[in-house]
Amino acid sequence: MRRLGLLAAPRGRPGAGGSVRRARRLGLLITLAAGTGAGLPAPASGQEVRLAEEPRSEAQAALEVFLEAGGFTVWTRDTVLARGDTVPGAVLLLEGTARIAGRIEGDLYVVDGDLFLRSAASVTGNVLVLGGGFYDSDLADIGGAVTYRPNEPLRVRPTGGGYEIISEVEPEPAFELDGTYGFHLPTYDRVNGLAVPVGARARLSGVPGRPELAGGVTWIPAREDVDFRLHNSWHLGERVRLGLFATTTVASSESWIRPAWYNSLAHFVAGDDVRSHYDARELGLELEWVSPEPPVWENAPRWRVVVSWGHEEAASLEAREVTILFGDAADEAWSVSALPRSFWFARAGFEWSVNRRDRRTAFGVGVEGGLQDELGSDCALVCSHDFLLAEGRVSVWRVTAWGHTVDAFAIGRAGLAGHLPHQRYSTLGGVGTLPTLPLRGLYGPRMIYAEAAYAIPLLGDAALGGLDLFARIGAAAVSAPETHPSEHLSVAGGLALRLWDLRLEFGAAAGSTLGDDDPGVTAFIDVRTRRSHRPTRMPPPH
Repeated sequence: MRRLGLLAAPRGRPGAGGSVRRARRLGLLITLAAGTGAGLPAPASGQEVRLAEEPRSEAQAALEVFLEAGGFTVWTRDTVLARGDTVPGAVLLLEGTARIAGRIEGDLYVVDGDLFLRSAASVTGNVLVLGGGFYDSDLADIGGAVTYRPNEPLRVRPTGGGYEIISEVEPEPAFELDGTYGFHLPTYDRVNGLAVPVGARARLSGVPGRPELAGGVTWIPAREDVDFRLHNSWHLGERVRLGLFATTTVASSESWIRPAWYNSLAHFVAGDDVRSHYDARELGLELEWVSPEPPVWENAPRWRVVVSWGHEEAASLEAREVTILFGDAADEAWSVSALPRSFWFARAGFEWSVNRRDRRTAFGVGVEGGLQDELGSDCALVCSHDFLLAEGRVSVWRVTAWGHTVDAFAIGRAGLAGHLPHQRYSTLGGVGTLPTLPLRGLYGPRMIYAEAAYAIPLLGDAALGGLDLFARIGAAAVSAPETHPSEHLSVAGGLALRLWDLRLEFGAAAGSTLGDDDPGVTAFIDVRTRRSHRPTRMPPPH
């Protein structure tokens, strides 16, 4: 019975690299004392095989353990193991092609070679193929796990006493500009107007830790100001990174509603900025731990953990008069006198996701604690200006057996202890969340929002794109300052033009309102993308 580990290997391989591999193999064979062309070769005995560098992946680490254990037979040329033939012990194939119809009593490891398992083949241990092709038969018997990594950049070269396995990784450029010639997409909102970010990064790939310095500035003409960002990273391992950061930026707790590019476009065209904004100046240290990066065909989960410590100065920003093509900016539903806050913070964030062609599941959780750095003598052990904030998100998308799609998302943010800064409050309402409510009509330190949508493809494919008929229900509960939570509900439906995760919706909604004279019915046009499951203030991957 076969037990699949990292991957149940597909029946094909990438075609690129075959002729190059054959040319290298010819050069390798010239250096060997080769026997006859086909059949079971004599093992290459008394020869050392080692990795030239530290492993760069879990698969390479498994290979290193195998090499250090020793006791294996080395094949260095094309080999046929016929039905009825048996090799006692583990086998290592280097830059060759092996056709196995017999039995191998141990592990079978292949580096930059091709492995064919016939129907009568039997391997009692693990099978690992790095940098080559793997062609399996359903009838072949594999007792251990199968690991297939065709894109591992490993090559074999002969040395004085054996062979050395080297990694041919293309070095990252020492300097490169971000985005397009250094420019990111500009943003446009109600506190900055136009903001133009530029950036670049420098690396020392050959230095232990592979240090990297990323920096940039954002020019804000209306404020006659420039924000900056600096981030220095050191890799403590292949999956662990330590970073120092210093930033001045305009932050928001509502980035989950819309991506920045669409929020900017919506505000420029119709004054429809769904976000609250505040100025944040931070200096801190962060530690990131990420999951192994599986090949694209695997359904293995991807996850990240980020822990950070530092100091922040946060100040609210007032809306300003900016150009809007059609209409005027919405009035502020809440007027809060938010004093600047200066505090030490500690944050922890976790995100997890698994993606398949017909389904996707993701969630994230984050916790942030703040300690006021200007404590008065009358402050108790837990000062009223300290705070603890928690956030959770979950996102689910499925294609049903009959070709329809189900999409659901939920987020909750709450101040659990202390006095939450107004800069950390949540706001929602308007197109993008509850269309029948005023834009940014709900505001408070505790918020729960959930939505579920059902779509029927009228044209096209459910997973790729087309024209959908959709219905959505959304619900929210927000606690405003000094009040009990208020619950709100909205039901919407219409038509959507869809391309992968991008949807252009034309619809109508009915639901809760905040005014007695509001009928609670509205039409809308909206652009929707996949809701992010990454917690607020958790940085994106570097």
